[in-house]
Amino acid sequence: MIKVLYLFNRTKSESVKNVEHGVESDNHFSGMFRLNNFGVSAEHMELEQSFFAPLAPFLRKHLLNIHFAHIPLFFRIFKYDIVFTSTAFGTLLLKTLLFLKKPKWVMFDFNIEGMIGDRKKLRQRLFYRMVSKCDGIVTLSYSAAETMQRMFPLKAKNIKFIPLGTDLSFFKPLTDPEEDFIFSPGRDPGRDHKTILKAVTDLPTTVKVTAKTEHLKKAGALPTNVQQCDFSHVELCNQYARAKIIIIPLDISDTSNDAMGCSTLVEAMAMGKAIIATNTPTMRSYITSGVNGILVPPHDPEALKKAIEIVLSDEEKRKSLGLAARAFVEEHCGADDFARKLSSFFTAVSNTQ
Repeated sequence: MIKVLYLFNRTKSESVKNVEHGVESDNHFSGMFRLNNFGVSAEHMELEQSFFAPLAPFLRKHLLNIHFAHIPLFFRIFKYDIVFTSTAFGTLLLKTLLFLKKPKWVMFDFNIEGMIGDRKKLRQRLFYRMVSKCDGIVTLSYSAAETMQRMFPLKAKNIKFIPLGTDLSFFKPLTDPEEDFIFSPGRDPGRDHKTILKAVTDLPTTVKVTAKTEHLKKAGALPTNVQQCDFSHVELCNQYARAKIIIIPLDISDTSNDAMGCSTLVEAMAMGKAIIATNTPTMRSYITSGVNGILVPPHDPEALKKAIEIVLSDEEKRKSLGLAARAFVEEHCGADDFARKLSSFFTAVSNTQ
C-alpha cells in the first residue's frame, strides 16, 4: 500500500477532532481521510505533534513561515512514498540539496504560477527551481494544468487537473425556506469586497459577508444593508440553505491565488444554490455561466449588480441554477471521487521512474 504524507500550512489537530465528532466536514483535508478506501495510506504531520506548546507556536510565528514549518520534522518523512503539500518548499529544498529521490513529491497547486511570476526575482527563480524538482502537480483548474504543463513539459504526464471534492453528505440541499438575504462566504484575502459593496449598496436586500475585519476595512464603510458575520461549520450550512443567492467576488491578479474561492464554490454548489461568481480560470472549470451558475467580469460592480437583480427576481432561475449546480458536483466533485482520483494519481506518480 502506498503511504502518503500530507504537510499542511496550518495546524489541523482541532479540525481532526471536529471531523471525528461530525461537526465539521473533512473538505479542508484534501481527501486525506478517504484515501484508505482506495488503497492508499495517508496521514499528516505537524510541529505540534513533536514540539508542544509554547515551543511549536513560537517556531511557527517567529522562526518558520509556512514554507519552512516542517523542516524540524525532515528526517521523519522517509517512511513515506509520497509527500503531498501546497507549501513546504523549504522541506523540498532540503531534500533537493541532499540529492534524495525519495519520498516522491507532489505539489497541490494553489498558487504556483503566481509565486513563480516572470522569474526575474531571485525568490521567483528559486520557486521555479523547487517546483521543477517535484514529481507531480495536482491543479484545481484546466487552465492551471495547461500552464504547469507548458512551464514544466518534462513533467506534463504527471500534472493533472482534479476537480476539488466536497462532502456531499455534509453539504447538501436542506429544507430550510429561503429568506430575503444574499450570502457572500469566505475569509481569505482573495475576495473582492470593494466590488460587492459597491454592487449591493442600493439593493433592498440584506447581504451577509463572512470576512476578516482587516480585509473588509480596505473596502471602505459598510452599506447599511451589509452585515459582517462569522459562522461555525454547521451554521454555515444553514446560511447557505436559507440564502437566496451565494456571491463569490474574487480579486484575482497575475500574482494572486487563482484557486481562491474554489472550496466555497463547491460547497455552495453542493448545497444546491444559485451562485454568482467572478469569471476566473478556476471558476470557469466548474461553472458554465447561465447553466449551473452565473459568471461576471472581475472588478465590475455594475455587472455584478445586474446579475444579482436578475437572479433575485426570478425564483425559477434560482431553482434551475441550484439544481444544475448540485448535479454538477454529484458527477464531478464528490469527496470520495476526489480521493479516488488522487489515489490513481499517487499510484501513477509512485510508479514513474
